[in-house]
Amino acid sequence: MKTKLLCLFALIYCISVFSQSYKIIYDFKWKTEEHAKDYNSELTVLLKNDENSYFESLAKFKYDSIKTKLVDEGSRSFPGPNVQWKLQSLIFKDLKSQNTIVEENFFDKVYLTTYNCKPSWKIQQEKSKLFNYNVQKAETNFGGRQWIAWFTNEIPISDGPYKFFGLPGLILKISDSEENFIFEVKGLTKENTNIEGRNAYTAKVNFTPKQWEVFWKRYQENPSMIFANLNSPTATFTYVYQSKNVDSKEAKEMYDKVEKEKIDIFKIPIETQSCGH
Repeated sequence: MKTKLLCLFALIYCISVFSQSYKIIYDFKWKTEEHAKDYNSELTVLLKNDENSYFESLAKFKYDSIKTKLVDEGSRSFPGPNVQWKLQSLIFKDLKSQNTIVEENFFDKVYLTTYNCKPSWKIQQEKSKLFNYNVQKAETNFGGRQWIAWFTNEIPISDGPYKFFGLPGLILKISDSEENFIFEVKGLTKENTNIEGRNAYTAKVNFTPKQWEVFWKRYQENPSMIFANLNSPTATFTYVYQSKNVDSKEAKEMYDKVEKEKIDIFKIPIETQSCGH
């Protein structure tokens, strides 16, 4: 399997070094509790083109691709996802402005928070081999954690998983100093992808980083707070959750349970400090 992966990387690099659209798969592993022995894991994907990139769960990417295809075909309704992903966020990087936009979907809205927080890297002299590539070590203090990255300039993509970018080559592996979070590349293909239609008919809410912090703190305590005032006496339709009116106690309890289970998957936050205030 390793040989096949290495051959794939070498072949793609040789034939598409000047190509600009990539789909890069990373295995994301994280601990739910400090000093735990076992990791949770999920495949994630970095979609990279000339001007920007997207990073999200691979399962969510597949669903977003289906939604985009349906939008392109003129549909305004979508099937529910067949599988549930663990990493809920989508991270969009505008590589020209170097802004990062974090996208969160809660019930009927998309919440967008814009950050201007390019990681500040210290490139070290230490070098090694990873997936048969020459890699070099780099470190950064980002989001309240110390991170160690291994990048290769043999793949000239100045990007990486999550919010990490700005090194002179693709990040193949990155972890925090305590190894609570590990991103490791698993595959790369030259591939044009489109998920632009994923939120075509969804209301959007824009936040500053500070506004998001306030909202997120409240949401973690009481997710169903977002049901407030959705149903008005003059509305021509009624919002429901699991076939129950969102104003009902039952709907709120069901929603709170589901959302808190998602939140608990990341009891240890990837970032302990926010930037961009």
